[in-house]
Amino acid sequence: MFNERTQKIKLHKGYRLLTVDGSVLPISSAIKDTKTTFYKANNSNKPFSAYHLNTSYDLLECTYDDIVLQGNAVMNENGAFNEIVDRYDGPKAIFIADRVYESINSFVKVGMKNHKYLIRVKDIHSRTSVLRSFGPFPDAEFDMRVRRTLTTKQTNEIKAHPEIYKFVPKNQRFDFFDGSPYFDFECRVARFKISDDTYESVITNLDESEFNIQDIKELYHLRWEIETSYRELKYHLDLNTLHSKKRMFIEQEIYAKLVLYNFCSRVSNNIKIKEKDRKYEYQLNYVRAFHIIRNYLKEKGGKNPPDIESLIAKEILPIRPNRQNERKVKAKSPVSFNYRND
Repeated sequence: MFNERTQKIKLHKGYRLLTVDGSVLPISSAIKDTKTTFYKANNSNKPFSAYHLNTSYDLLECTYDDIVLQGNAVMNENGAFNEIVDRYDGPKAIFIADRVYESINSFVKVGMKNHKYLIRVKDIHSRTSVLRSFGPFPDAEFDMRVRRTLTTKQTNEIKAHPEIYKFVPKNQRFDFFDGSPYFDFECRVARFKISDDTYESVITNLDESEFNIQDIKELYHLRWEIETSYRELKYHLDLNTLHSKKRMFIEQEIYAKLVLYNFCSRVSNNIKIKEKDRKYEYQLNYVRAFHIIRNYLKEKGGKNPPDIESLIAKEILPIRPNRQNERKVKAKSPVSFNYRND
């Protein structure tokens, strides 16, 4: 409801750019359940509890569009992706995702909804890559169309022609046979260099006349913005600092922080930084921006509300490229409110 009332749809070549990704949110193990708790985690006897956040993120508006919350012990990222696609009700979109979401079922689902997908897959040398069913491919850069007839049958004819058929076993989810054992599938496979000896491979249904290989590289590179947003959500807006132990209240905190993130992002994105002759390019200090907006919300009933846009515009930081820190995941304890005794 908040998104419907406040969002301003932004399009790229007529499409919304929605990236889907997941993130682990460690929580207190004081209360244990079958959905969130591993009873023996990391080769130890200590329990580990966490939620798995599956979100779709608007890369042009820099806001979260949808979320599927799962307990980390029962997480199903492809199932969450399908749920997000099923629930999406908006303009034409390109769903961009990393290789944990490589699934022919998901590719077809997005296409059947008249949307586009751009999903990184394991490279051609991986034994578990979906590309093994569509090769062989040259060990070089390429951009080509591939076609296969998906089938549940295993006749001698089908086994003899892997260049025409792809067998789909019963334990592999595929929702679109619809009474027939055959389904014609077509996609575009692109492989491009990211270093002298490293390649990325993607599967998409984007049309070559509309998106060339350079466009695809740039679109996939934009996906990194959701990683940045998770960092801001967890650390700048303190989602890593949960106050609750009970699962229902934890979920309430998660949704509250997502709404707050979208509110902060929509305010901050309308603020322009004055151009000056500086050594570095500058961006807003989002930590300070989020604090200013949060204080404004707390004091909204005041007689003289501050001009938060001018306050945020003063809080800027230089953009220094190629800085990164190693990600560390560990169990979390709840942080009690000051007025509580327990």
